[in-house]
Amino acid sequence: MKTLKYLVMLTLLSTLNFACEEFDEVPFEVYRIEAGKHQSTTKIMALQTKGIHFQARFNESAIYTTEIAENQYDINKLLGFSDCNSHHHENSARFGWRWADDELQIFAYVYSDGERIMEYLGSVPLNETVEYQLLISDDFYAFSINGGEPRLIKRANNCNAGFYYMLFPYFGGNEKAPHDIDISVRMLW
Repeated sequence: MKTLKYLVMLTLLSTLNFACEEFDEVPFEVYRIEAGKHQSTTKIMALQTKGIHFQARFNESAIYTTEIAENQYDINKLLGFSDCNSHHHENSARFGWRWADDELQIFAYVYSDGERIMEYLGSVPLNETVEYQLLISDDFYAFSINGGEPRLIKRANNCNAGFYYMLFPYFGGNEKAPHDIDISVRMLW
């Protein structure tokens, strides 16, 4: 009888422990950019922190060919935020991506006082979870991938306060998604 009680208790404890682990883990959210569209979502969300930290995973749907050859080098958007209480084409910071030269290339994509700044950060493999972090300081945005050395890009000169809204996956440039593209994202904070 004691052995049976012990086994039941052990089973219950292991079930509770397993259940807690599941609830502690934030699930991935899949953002789908449908064929013939630019946006993955129209939701609006305010950013409550001084940056974003997330994981993302691209699958084979990130491989595409544009109708106009030079548009292959346009940068699509992953995640980021607006800045300085302004429209995101005036002040914003986000990670960008494109499929070019047979690889998934990641960029820092910034508008600072209306000036667009794009800097190549590296390439990432398909079907692997990659960690992204984008932080705001007084003068710079700091972009990093997988905990690597941050890339600093200038922030607007006249920005001393900010309301931030999130910017979600977007395809383009001037062309729309040639087929459905799925990007899995897990927010870490």
